[in-house]
Amino acid sequence: MTAPHLLVLGHVTRDEIDGGVRLGGAASYASLAAARIGIETALVTVAPPDDPLLAPLRAEPRLTLHCVPSDVMTTFALTYAGPHRRLWLRHAARPLRADDIPPRWRGAAVAYVGPVASECDRVLLDAIGARFLAAGLQGWLRRARSDGEIEPALAPEALAPPRLDAAILSELDHPDSAAIAARFAAAGARVAITRGARGATILDGTAGLDIPAAAAVEVDPTGAGDVFGVIFAHELARHTPATDAAARAAAAAARVVEGPGLGRLGTTV
Repeated sequence: MTAPHLLVLGHVTRDEIDGGVRLGGAASYASLAAARIGIETALVTVAPPDDPLLAPLRAEPRLTLHCVPSDVMTTFALTYAGPHRRLWLRHAARPLRADDIPPRWRGAAVAYVGPVASECDRVLLDAIGARFLAAGLQGWLRRARSDGEIEPALAPEALAPPRLDAAILSELDHPDSAAIAARFAAAGARVAITRGARGATILDGTAGLDIPAAAAVEVDPTGAGDVFGVIFAHELARHTPATDAAARAAAAAARVVEGPGLGRLGTTV
């Protein structure tokens, strides 16, 4: 495969919930969603290559997986108490490195970086070489305590934002999400703050725009923010106005929440 149109980087995860396990991670949701709507996508991650959880990634026709071997997959335990989610980091694969990216994949039209545990740093971002670079900020806005429970925190990339064309975060990712978003906007990124059923706020230069959520019957919200992020970034890279890009991203996210996994997300947005 030559340089893909979309390159996604980040840890796929093993999510332990309700006595079962499932594939998770921003990178897995983003890459699967992009491929499903027809975007030629490549994913670089670190995980045990033969883990059965990777099967959906390998089966998606428009998705090419480059899995750097690891003895462990980044693993989270999750519990939900009403609308609130608690997470514990059980295992972490090693961070991604610049030399993990196949040389022929550098220079992709669009790159989307989706860290979940600070596995993507500024050095990695500088090595990607994409014409349009976007990131989901979640993994730079938290850390694991000594007992593994995830708590809000700011990685160096959140304190001094790298050069990005777009940045996406949830209002639930950090108590100071508004200030963090403003910091990335001041550094030149167009920023989306997702707010679940209340839509999203877009920071485009000095303008702040509220975008309503698309109508949906919510069954499982997992991954919706990641899908919003990658579609928002892809549309911006196509020079779609920010409000239209956010509306299309909201439409995709609405289909995702209507079932497990990617829900009812089809072949078009």
